[in-house]
Amino acid sequence: MTVTRTISYVDVIHSMVERLEEAMNLLYNGFIYSQNIPLENALEHVTWVKDKEKELTPELVEMAAEDEMARMYSPIPSHLERIASNIEHIIRIVLQKNEENILFSDKAVSEMNFLFNRIKEVLSNLSDLVLARNKYLANYIIESEAEIERTANEFSTLHEERLIEGLCMPRASGIYVIILDSLKRIAWNAKEIAAKLA
Repeated sequence: MTVTRTISYVDVIHSMVERLEEAMNLLYNGFIYSQNIPLENALEHVTWVKDKEKELTPELVEMAAEDEMARMYSPIPSHLERIASNIEHIIRIVLQKNEENILFSDKAVSEMNFLFNRIKEVLSNLSDLVLARNKYLANYIIESEAEIERTANEFSTLHEERLIEGLCMPRASGIYVIILDSLKRIAWNAKEIAAKLA
């Protein structure tokens, strides 16, 4: 296998992560400002990533038999596809939230704001990790996933308390929980990539 081919698939994987970063930024804007156009644009990035995974994974699996680097990178596109699917899940539920004018409490928005920004930070570091395979970056992503999981579980408990106290509408509650779970899965898949590239 030539060096050019190696650089080529690493570049494609890097582009996939960059697209997910952009999708996450657009999703965040659509969520915070209750606007659908950023969400529709985010869907285009997510679709591109999912299509690219279908092309790339079989190629990498085939190359992995003879090439150690391809073997290391071969599971990564499927993890990126899962991140894309979870972003898509959030996009669709936020579109529904916007269309039905379902409002979150200030506290719920604040919690979501924190988690969205932590996920954006993880994806930014993941983008660098794909190219650099730096152990420090990998460890940072792995530690970040543990923090996101812990924080999301704390937010879930607080959310249940708000629901019991009648401070949260049941319809908003369902959407909140779906977003929370999807963000945790995004972080988990990023952690799995980091572990493979560490």
